[in-house]
Amino acid sequence: MKSLFLASVLVVPACFGGERATTGECPAGETCSDLTPRGLQFIGASLSDDSNLSGPSPTAIGGTQDIQLKYDPTADFFQPLDLSYTADDDGGNGVKVDHTAGAVVSVRGMGSRTNYLRISDASTGELFDRKELAGAAIDSFSIVPNTSEQVPFGLDIAFAAGDVKLGVALLGAVQEDSGPQEERLVDQSMQLVLAGSTQRAWDALEMSSAASGTYGLSVTAGNRPAANVDVIVVDHLDSLVADDSNETSITPNATSIVCFDGLAGGRYVAGLTWHFLINNVDHPSGLGNCIGVSAQTAGPITVVGSADGMSATTTITVGAARTLPSVKGPHAPRQTRITPTTAGDRAAL
Repeated sequence: MKSLFLASVLVVPACFGGERATTGECPAGETCSDLTPRGLQFIGASLSDDSNLSGPSPTAIGGTQDIQLKYDPTADFFQPLDLSYTADDDGGNGVKVDHTAGAVVSVRGMGSRTNYLRISDASTGELFDRKELAGAAIDSFSIVPNTSEQVPFGLDIAFAAGDVKLGVALLGAVQEDSGPQEERLVDQSMQLVLAGSTQRAWDALEMSSAASGTYGLSVTAGNRPAANVDVIVVDHLDSLVADDSNETSITPNATSIVCFDGLAGGRYVAGLTWHFLINNVDHPSGLGNCIGVSAQTAGPITVVGSADGMSATTTITVGAARTLPSVKGPHAPRQTRITPTTAGDRAAL
């Protein structure tokens, strides 16, 4: 089972709106400004390996995150907030306002709690919008590919020799309404040290022309001491297999994501160049090690995935279309597939 970057094949709206932007109403107990009738967007840090279509993600205790404020005064497009404002952290139990610079509010993680970030008119005190943000302690971190890869659950990661693109995913238990849930955290002040690498983003590194071997990565994040983890680079695969979570059958016009795994030393190898054949038709690119397949009529679909001189084959049966029961009224049933989320290579801090 794996998480899939379905944002690459589906149109998914981003969700960064504050409470006023989301509900279209002024929050209870607040007096809202007419200058931001559609509220504000609160856009946090991007994650190296995730499309991150909502947020901001929780801020690691002891870490920082920059929140960009945007609004759409003419309903035409979002633009950085250019109105004079004050930022209030409602006591700062989860995150505290560290400083502001233009349309960016920098917050610091304080505790495993949530609190509002309130943005108000500096002149009148009327609310522009507010959004509940969370802080959480770092429990562990994962080394993840900074490419479109679907890493099988439970496997450690190695990288193919050459240009290595990796990310560091911080993980912690975030207090949600249903209880603590492990989620991705942000610390844009995180320090990453990896010899021969260039830092491309707060959580992403790149090594050019990396030879096979073991490289030491030092991670200092949040209020935790520095931790070390090995980055493994390999120059060949031991095997290539179809992922065991692939569907074996679908209905006509449905789409299935088919994945293959290149393995070396028991690790999933990221950064390979993949090639696919679907019913003997060439498909040179997909979603990293995965590709979407579908058919309009019943029959088998044979998919071949190849990388590093190896290949594997899997077959999907397209069965007869299922007939949904008729329902009176305007609401007919819909089929919905939910894809579980997984993590990759992990080292405890």
